[in-house]
Amino acid sequence: MDETGTRNLAAESAFESAFESAFESAFAAVLLEHAGGGAQRVVGGDGSTARVVLAPVEGRAVLDLRTVSSPVRDTFATVLGLQLPTVAWLSAADAEGRVHALWTGPGNWLITCPDAQRPDLEARLRTALEGMTGALTDVGAGFAVLNLSGPAAADVLAQGCTIDLDPAAFPEGACAMTALARMRVVIHRLPQAGGYDVYVARSFAGSLWQWVTVAALEFGYRVGQ
Repeated sequence: MDETGTRNLAAESAFESAFESAFESAFAAVLLEHAGGGAQRVVGGDGSTARVVLAPVEGRAVLDLRTVSSPVRDTFATVLGLQLPTVAWLSAADAEGRVHALWTGPGNWLITCPDAQRPDLEARLRTALEGMTGALTDVGAGFAVLNLSGPAAADVLAQGCTIDLDPAAFPEGACAMTALARMRVVIHRLPQAGGYDVYVARSFAGSLWQWVTVAALEFGYRVGQ
């Protein structure tokens, strides 16, 4: 290979590395800015108590599963270790709480799991789909995920969306595709007081962070892991 070809390969490799790094941490820039004040710094509120904890979620795979075949529950139960929810606003999790299925529409679910688990899970889902009318797409690179927890987490989200987040209407395990401050998001209330995961298009990660931190000021917030 000549010198020009070598330089081109080096340039392509550098671009790919930068591209991959950008997608690895959608909140990298805002986290770096916040880090200057210390990890446990409380912003807003009374300055000493954080009633909201903001934690960017990294290392999570997201697969979009669509099928018009019926029934589907038994077809995927063995693969996922859970029964796909078929009722609006519901999610399901496997016994270990590592794999989740979020209902986003009739015959449509977001399947989430740790990145390390994705290749095997995706392969098994594709095998299960054989002979069915459906599709499976890896959409993880298109999402950023922010977790909000703490006693005022729902109060923060309620400032920007119209769905009722009262525990009676939106219990643990509930999920909904909605608008949050004019951004299209999926909100998933985690079990065991795990707070709320907010899925947003990765290009809106900065906008989501800016809106959430302003909305959380009155309650006091800190950045968690």
